[in-house]
Amino acid sequence: MKIAICDDDKAQRGYLATLVNEWAKISGIRITLEMFADAQSFLFSWSSDKSYDALLLDIQMPELNGMELARTIRRSDESLSIIFITGFSDYMDEGYEVSALHYLMKPVKKVKLFAVLERASIKLKKESKTLLIEYDGAMIRINQNDIICLEAFAHTIELTAADHSYQIKSSIDLLERQLDPDLFIRPHRSYLIGLNYISQLAKAEMILDNNKHVPISRRKYTAVNQAFIRFFKGGRPH
Repeated sequence: MKIAICDDDKAQRGYLATLVNEWAKISGIRITLEMFADAQSFLFSWSSDKSYDALLLDIQMPELNGMELARTIRRSDESLSIIFITGFSDYMDEGYEVSALHYLMKPVKKVKLFAVLERASIKLKKESKTLLIEYDGAMIRINQNDIICLEAFAHTIELTAADHSYQIKSSIDLLERQLDPDLFIRPHRSYLIGLNYISQLAKAEMILDNNKHVPISRRKYTAVNQAFIRFFKGGRPH
């Protein structure tokens, strides 16, 4: 779980970090913790790396304040759990606009912070699984349910999602290990296919919802057919 603390008060950052580390140790959750002294520095980091799972965010900061930062984040990231840290209750109505997970009033109490972090970890587990890729110099998180197909070429992978296509440098074997085996099938060494997007299945090929024809290796047909039947008997994910 990747957690960030953004607060212009050094002592507060240290205090929150101590509590977060204590919670992680008690909960048995492995975390990566990063600290930022102002909203601009977090925004710079987040712009190139969308893998943060939770953000402990002070509202009252000079120049770019926490609420403005949260609005910027929400334009392209709905999944990040934002936990506001504030000395005032005036901002609570605005917090609903940015889907804040919670408000913690200063001084932050350990029991309350632990409870909120637990909520963030549960939310993370419940959310649809995502695939993290590097694309155009940035880290992008893609919902696995949105992935139609991955096709391997000489040195790149073409990832076709419901709303966009990405050319990425990776191996198909590495990506297969990161994908949910209940959602994907590998009908051929060069392809990984989202089961949700198979329109027709024959002996030698399948046709996807976007009308793409994908070959099926002879030795893979039985496994592909069984996975296809099992997936659709279980129902398509919403």
